[in-house]
Amino acid sequence: MSDYQEFDPLEIDRRAVYRLLTGSVVPRPIGWASTVNGDGITNLAPFSFFTVVCVVPPMISLTIARNPDGSEKHTLKNIKETGDFCFNVATEGVWQQMVDTGNAIPEGDSEFDDTGLTPIPGVKVKSPRVAEVPIHFECKLHQVIELGPHKHPLVIGEVVYFHVDPDCMTNGYIDMAKLRPMGRLNGHFYAPLGEILEREFVDGQPR
Repeated sequence: MSDYQEFDPLEIDRRAVYRLLTGSVVPRPIGWASTVNGDGITNLAPFSFFTVVCVVPPMISLTIARNPDGSEKHTLKNIKETGDFCFNVATEGVWQQMVDTGNAIPEGDSEFDDTGLTPIPGVKVKSPRVAEVPIHFECKLHQVIELGPHKHPLVIGEVVYFHVDPDCMTNGYIDMAKLRPMGRLNGHFYAPLGEILEREFVDGQPR
């Protein structure tokens, strides 16, 4: 006999499903999507429903939930309007500013101004980058896929340019101890990497 609690997603409310997912799929990589609208107003929003989806060509995905009234969030509206965005990897030194950018502000204001973060230009996209973090992916919109009855938007972006601070690299690899990325847990909790474990191999075989 099982001692597990069991949940049918068809029988529990949406918030309970969210809590199960975000408390189980951890830690999730988190960073900022930076965008700009046609009037030149920048937007900066944190996303942890983010991952790599393809290598050739390089692509990443962002899940951008709709507002409670079903309307599109500023990030999605800007991506559709300009056709691009930048993803900025969040690190320990700026994690509190990252959390602060999740607070809803009016569409005519910019989270860069509210947090004191520095926008710097991209090379191939209109969207700005965040100067305070070491890795940026400049992305062109590839596709928006609407999932489920509420048309939950999944944004696929093709990475058309990479920026990596050499100070977070060792021998051509991104060094996690130098990068110090943040992970998203559930609720109001976040976590640094902590101890980094390595499995050693000899002649292609694990020790």
